[in-house]
Amino acid sequence: MTKLESTIIYLLSKAQERGKGDLSKFELFKLIYLLETESYRFTGGSFFGSSISFVRDKNGPISVEVYNALGALKDNYITIMERKNEEYSHSRHCISLKKKVSKLALGDSEKMFINSIINSYGNLTIKHLKKIVYDTEPMEEILSEEKKNGGVSKGAKIDFNCIRLDENLVDLIVN
Repeated sequence: MTKLESTIIYLLSKAQERGKGDLSKFELFKLIYLLETESYRFTGGSFFGSSISFVRDKNGPISVEVYNALGALKDNYITIMERKNEEYSHSRHCISLKKKVSKLALGDSEKMFINSIINSYGNLTIKHLKKIVYDTEPMEEILSEEKKNGGVSKGAKIDFNCIRLDENLVDLIVN
């Protein structure tokens, strides 16, 4: 099982523990995107290494690798169902955990980092989650380009290298 697949299962299990039976694909993509942005902010690098990338889509960042991981997990570990949500007028693809998985390709520090993401963003409405994602440096950069060009830059690669390392954290670690 890959680190991304383990992360998806871990996020779903934590959502379940918090009383949320499933996550929409939208929520899952945004939480993984925020995990990646926070990793750049606090470590200066990717949480997943070079195994994941994001591109601009009409509703924000998406990743082919996340789609592939969902496909690999489907049937054995997760269920994907389409259902209506009260806060959104269209049906959503919702992902739930089929069974607990004891062996995940995640260390304790990685689990703690994922926990911080789920604690910060896991209970937000879809609208609020989208706003937070759009307020990240990579999305602000793309939105600025779109404003100049007059349209959505669908398919544009998202560059996480524009995220500045949190100097307060670096000082805390170094000192």
